[in-house]
Amino acid sequence: MQLPEPILVFDIGGTKVAAAVLEPDFSLHQRQEIATRAAEGPERVAQRTAALGHAVMRRYAGTQGTIRRAGVASAGQIDRKTGVVRYATFHLPGWSGFPLGERLASALEMPVSVDNDVNCHALAEAVLGAGRPYRHFLLAAVGTGIGGGVVIDGKLYRGRLGGAGEIGQVLVELQGGRPCSDQLSGCLEVYAATSVMLQQSGYASVQALAQAYCNGEAVPAVDEAARWLGWGLASIAHVLAPEAILIGGSAALLGARYLDAVKAAFVERTLPSHRDTALLFTQLGADSGLIGAGLIAAEG
Repeated sequence: MQLPEPILVFDIGGTKVAAAVLEPDFSLHQRQEIATRAAEGPERVAQRTAALGHAVMRRYAGTQGTIRRAGVASAGQIDRKTGVVRYATFHLPGWSGFPLGERLASALEMPVSVDNDVNCHALAEAVLGAGRPYRHFLLAAVGTGIGGGVVIDGKLYRGRLGGAGEIGQVLVELQGGRPCSDQLSGCLEVYAATSVMLQQSGYASVQALAQAYCNGEAVPAVDEAARWLGWGLASIAHVLAPEAILIGGSAALLGARYLDAVKAAFVERTLPSHRDTALLFTQLGADSGLIGAGLIAAEG
């Protein structure tokens, strides 16, 4: 498979914005990053994102040619048809209701397609990565928070207003649960995200934590988070009945030991008919959002 033309692609998260040109062979060129500085608000972030895109295009035009369309992977619940951010958590304050696609299309002077970042990850894995053998799978992105992308019968399932796949908000502790987004409590992401592992283990970075854990050191915070994730995914498997669950995000740095712990907890809480669900890591790494954004733009 190839894209019909080069596409300008963005990945907008709570901490950084990445941009590049995605070539028809899915290689990325002129990749650049800036800090999101989300506290400045969506208008300012959109302006800086557009400026980053112009910088990438200038460098690209000097060597390879022009760009006619763009794709954006963004955190938040995204209305795919309008490019409006329908809902965003505290990681992107003030973004709920923001017309991201319209703002970027005006600033870049080209058509812009926008979708949720984890949806873009899932689409990229479905086309080029670990999801290729499966018609039905869930991608669980485990990092600072937890998000999900749902592929059913080979197609992304977005649900109402782009809100499907919010697996980080699945309830795992009914009473006395830890607080999470918008006055909810007991949500999966406040038990299983890598940010929680860092808080409870004292490591300064996920990289340092992963190095210690992969070298066999005892890190109870990781073992506990893996159990919570496995239990949460077990509940979701009973609803979706996926062929596979792909685990991405910074948690993938924790390696086979972590994945085995997630699998063990998953099997504890699933019916026998779901215990052979494949659990595996994603393959495309940190750039899968950019690749997925290009695929979204190619859809139009």
